[in-house]
Amino acid sequence: MNTRFSFKAQITWLLTSLILLTVIILTGSNWFRFADYAENQIERQMYFAQNVLDQTLRSQERVLTTTASVLAADFGFKQAVATRDKNTVESVLFNHGKRINADLMLILDLEGKLSTTSSLHSFDEKTIQANITKLPFREVHAQILSIENKVYQVIVVPVKAPRVIAYTVIGFEFDQVSLLKLKDLIALDLTLVQNNQLIESSIEREDIIKQLLQGTKQQSPNLLLTRADYFHKTINFAGSKDIKAILSAPLTQIQSDFNRLIFSMLIIAVIVIVIAITFSRLLSRGLSTPLHILMEVTQKIGRGELNVPKLANRLPVEFSELYQGFSLMGAAIENREQSIVYQAERDILTGLYNRHKTLTKVADYFNKDIHLVVITFNIKAFKALNDTIGLTNGDNILKEIAARILVYIEESNHNLEHDIIAARTNSDEFLLAVPIQKTNEIKHFIELLQSELNRPFWLDDIKINLSLYFGVANSIEHGVDAERLIRRSTMAVASAYQEQVLLRFYQDGEDEAYLYKLRLIEELKEALECEVSPLFMNYQPKLNINTGKIDKLEALIRWINKEGNFVNPELFIDLAEKAGLIVSLTRWVILQVIQQTEQWNKMGYRFKVAINLSAQDIQNEQFVDYLLSTVNNHEVSTSQITLELTERDIAENEALVVARLSHLKSLGFLISVDDYGIGQSSLAKLKSLPVDELKIDKTFILKLEQCQKDQDIVASTISLGHKLGLSVVAEGVENKESLMLLNDFHCDYAQGYYLSRPVSAEKFIEWYKTYESPL
Repeated sequence: MNTRFSFKAQITWLLTSLILLTVIILTGSNWFRFADYAENQIERQMYFAQNVLDQTLRSQERVLTTTASVLAADFGFKQAVATRDKNTVESVLFNHGKRINADLMLILDLEGKLSTTSSLHSFDEKTIQANITKLPFREVHAQILSIENKVYQVIVVPVKAPRVIAYTVIGFEFDQVSLLKLKDLIALDLTLVQNNQLIESSIEREDIIKQLLQGTKQQSPNLLLTRADYFHKTINFAGSKDIKAILSAPLTQIQSDFNRLIFSMLIIAVIVIVIAITFSRLLSRGLSTPLHILMEVTQKIGRGELNVPKLANRLPVEFSELYQGFSLMGAAIENREQSIVYQAERDILTGLYNRHKTLTKVADYFNKDIHLVVITFNIKAFKALNDTIGLTNGDNILKEIAARILVYIEESNHNLEHDIIAARTNSDEFLLAVPIQKTNEIKHFIELLQSELNRPFWLDDIKINLSLYFGVANSIEHGVDAERLIRRSTMAVASAYQEQVLLRFYQDGEDEAYLYKLRLIEELKEALECEVSPLFMNYQPKLNINTGKIDKLEALIRWINKEGNFVNPELFIDLAEKAGLIVSLTRWVILQVIQQTEQWNKMGYRFKVAINLSAQDIQNEQFVDYLLSTVNNHEVSTSQITLELTERDIAENEALVVARLSHLKSLGFLISVDDYGIGQSSLAKLKSLPVDELKIDKTFILKLEQCQKDQDIVASTISLGHKLGLSVVAEGVENKESLMLLNDFHCDYAQGYYLSRPVSAEKFIEWYKTYESPL
């Protein structure tokens, strides 16, 4: 169930709840304050009533005392009492009692027995006697006394003549009239009880009297919660344990006042809550409306609608500023997105499309069945030109080329149904995708493009002429999809560069060969990483012509791929160099060769083994350390390892390579120059190289017995090598005649199929055991 509330509802509930809570707290506080106030008022009223009652009783007590004293001091009365003149005593008591409105007039003897009573009231003598005996007989004494279920305030005064001869008892009854008078005086109801039995009460309601008699203990003053009709307080009379007076304060008026107060507060609370709800809804509307507007803005921005409209409604300053902030943010995001899209699709330097965007647009043309011709071209020797004129000037030339392309395609677009796509796909490589298909139109377009781009470029006062290589592929003959068409155009320009032709069209089968090479690279990576590698080593022996023995070998790597086909070493080694795998491949070869050499050493065969290196190997910073640590970890001497490099490899970074070779030679490794006589052979370089061996290329040896020029070259090379202190090896020996000529030329070593093809280590040992010198 969804329990979420809107912002407007939350504000309404929050303010209403706060005000309702405040009203509840105030109402409760006033409730208890009023209750405390009412309790205090009742307490003060009870205190006042009790004081008035006490003062009234004391006043009556003084009256009784005075009256009784006057009576007791009357000589005739004392004489009548002393002579026990009952008639006279009764007459005096009657007259005196009538005069003071006394309700009780008695004479007691010294033992406390009833002697005489007035005839104002007739009492049962036994009942009077039973209650009279409870009085303490001493000097003047006042007390509350109950006789025949009536309560009297009595005074006992001794009659002296001169000794005490009797006691006079005078009393006033607390009847209904007396209680009503007291009620008017103290403003409270008064009830007299004896042993929880009603004697007299000013309360008219019998149910109240009944409740009062059921529990006459002092009640808690907090009667607003109990909703009682009266508050009662019990008063004990001095000298009387059985008779009690109960003061009763009516609570009806207080409760009525309290109910009016509560009702007024509830009315106020309802009004306040209604006002609060109205105010909160107005406030929430005032807040939610701007927020709703801002929410719509953020939703539009979230949907990519970054053009935020101008604010139509008036909003508070803060919301207006926030809206303006969203508007600026939307504009900034839009600019940033446009910049990101531009950078993602465009070449930053020239403004042309990049390769990724070009692929997308060419694919769009393919989807629309628009035939294309993709022309890729790059600048001949641009790196050297860049090094000469500087990066800034090189960038200026690239921008000028892009500008000429844009001018040319703008003119050409007028004659085409669809626009030409122009891109810079590499540092000095550009691409045009042209929606034409006729051969004559293609050639004409390229001729005009070449003419435009072959115009001289000017850098200040310097004129620069560029040579451009063009590669072309068209979708009708060469394009299965956009990616393949672009790739084939790129392959065509690469072939143009290799063949040194300015324009070349893609030829069928080149793409398959390219993909085959890519697949070989991936398989070679796997071969170098797996434990059981399809790579393996073969070894070709070298004959020591001077001794007729085999004491040197050349280690040659071989590969059988996943299809079980033999892969040409020249092919996959060249691919390894281009793919950056040659260092890993060479390390694999070094480990295999040194492990095999160690095994031969343990078998008693001491061979020197040659390992072919590339320029990347010798330039690698970790190469020397890896080679030396591998040798040291096996029972192999550095003098058993010969390192072969071509002069081309040495020339790539000659200073570094010479330094590394010198260090390796100082460690005991032998250095050999491979394929000498072709490429960049130089006597000046040869004399400065730290080498031990010279290896004549097989092109001079294969037909040595047939070609006199080859014989002259080989003989002079051997002589030159010896004069430089080098050992000379001839590779490519195919027959005995060539071997004998090399013997005549005093060549040091011979290597070739006449002796043995490259074979595995096991087969070589088998061959070696049966070897006989051909010399």
